[in-house]
Amino acid sequence: MSSKKKRKQINSRQKTVAAKKAAQGIKTESAIVKGKPDTQKNIESIQPSKQKNSPASLKATRTKKAPPPSPLFDKTNLMEVFARIFLLAMVFLFPLAMGSEKYGNITHYKNSVFYVLTALALCSIIVAMIVRVVSTPADKFKMELPQFNLPDMAVLLYWGFLFLSTLLSPYKDIAFNGQGVRNDGLIIQSFYVAVYFAISHLLKLRKFDLNVYCFGATIVAGLVMLHFFGIDVLNTGFSKPNWESGLLFMGPMGNINLTSYFVTAALVLAAGIYITEQQLPFDRHGALTLGCFALMLWAELNLNTDAGIVALGVVLLAAMPLMLISFKRLGRFLAVLSAAIGVTAFNRLVIKDWILEENFGKIGFLMIFAAILTCAASVFIGCDFGSAFITDVKQKLNATLSRRRLLIASLAIDSLAVVGIFVASFFAAKSQKSGVLYEFGQMLYHGNFNDKFGHNRMFTWKRTIKLVGKKPLFGSGPDTFCTVFNEVYGDESKEFFGGRNLDKAHNEYLQLLICSGITGLGAFLTFIGSLTVKAFRRATDNPLLVCCGAAVIAYAVHAFFGYSLPINTPLMWVLLGLTGAAVRVESQKAR
Repeated sequence: MSSKKKRKQINSRQKTVAAKKAAQGIKTESAIVKGKPDTQKNIESIQPSKQKNSPASLKATRTKKAPPPSPLFDKTNLMEVFARIFLLAMVFLFPLAMGSEKYGNITHYKNSVFYVLTALALCSIIVAMIVRVVSTPADKFKMELPQFNLPDMAVLLYWGFLFLSTLLSPYKDIAFNGQGVRNDGLIIQSFYVAVYFAISHLLKLRKFDLNVYCFGATIVAGLVMLHFFGIDVLNTGFSKPNWESGLLFMGPMGNINLTSYFVTAALVLAAGIYITEQQLPFDRHGALTLGCFALMLWAELNLNTDAGIVALGVVLLAAMPLMLISFKRLGRFLAVLSAAIGVTAFNRLVIKDWILEENFGKIGFLMIFAAILTCAASVFIGCDFGSAFITDVKQKLNATLSRRRLLIASLAIDSLAVVGIFVASFFAAKSQKSGVLYEFGQMLYHGNFNDKFGHNRMFTWKRTIKLVGKKPLFGSGPDTFCTVFNEVYGDESKEFFGGRNLDKAHNEYLQLLICSGITGLGAFLTFIGSLTVKAFRRATDNPLLVCCGAAVIAYAVHAFFGYSLPINTPLMWVLLGLTGAAVRVESQKAR
């Protein structure tokens, strides 16, 4: 066979193959090279399909599918509008509310403000709901009914046990209305539950909502620090610097322990927002968020509550493995750590060295060195220096520090920290005479549960536990702790506390155990626990969840040493509502 015939056969075969592949939507190299009329049509016909599958077209498709975010105050959803207005009022107006008597009547005044704000919000939401029901077809409205998850069921069960405890209480009036202005009775507990549902079910949580919570707490922290230095902008009548007066009331929320609830939870939230890059658009690099964190930490250090410091330590150990899931987050975590060490060193320098004229000491210089070192590491990870060598090193580190290895490293650091605490408390129990580590070591290694430990909390806790057996199932009724405790230990309490009667257990869980029994405490723990677990379980899908979960842990730890009042507790239920809203949004996406 001649070479010409062979070439003709090969060309005809190529044309046939090219035509078949073109008909199947596959662009062949031969068809492009030859460019014959019959194959060119096929090439042109398959170009659109190629373009559809290109990265640019896929990106455009994703962009088209993603609906634009609705405005913060969407007129088509008035219920969400009223819920968000209520959130703003609670974080900006409620903490600053003080009557003409200032600290003299602060609890009663904040109680009234909370009732008014919540009642207005609930009435507005109910009206908006009625309007929506009337204007929405029945079949469509049924689809919009909210789904109840485990935290919702637990908090409803909690309220149900409170109600049952009130009915069975021998002190029905106190259980229903609460004990005076510091009340924690069924009425205000019902308002707390309503706040949780209003926020968690009606808000489509945005990073805006968590950021404004932090901004509200930052304002409180700023006022606390002004008051600490004797600048009484609130006109409370106490204008001496705190190191001279020793006053346990600072800022617009009064009692330092109650202020610490809000500040601690919010500074944890701010740290999480910065690490996960959930700051608002105008705060592009997170400098404002990091500044808020630093100011709130400075205030917390000078509020000087052991509960707040312990809460921050627990959050650091619990949330660090969930937050550090990438090399970039590690850099931002180091920035937060650097700011924390720097603020602590600055506070030590200003308060101890300059004001109290104490020695700054080696610890202070070590803090400064640690702050500089962690700051340098953060800058190294986060900034582009334009150097090929540094870029190559960072790429290798990024490849080496995988998510799994970061998790293992975080857990290892947590384990070492826990071991370090036990070791330090062992030596502190022998060498020191006071302090958290000394008291922990005395209880753990020597069985010494002195009544004065925990700022006299141990006196209350030891006697409270003995009262559980009286009404173990449903308790004595909400807010009846004062009556029950002082019936048995009234004289002993007056002698120990200098003529004062106790009205709180200084531990929210023991208080619940006495007032609402095992059932009420169990339901509340299920509520807090399930909310936290759900937040952390989906933390990788939505960074807002890990921020909320960490803040809830801070509240839960703080509650172990604190008590519920209308000054601090409404803000904690707002936080729980925000966490519930974050969990709900992510659950709806999963469906």
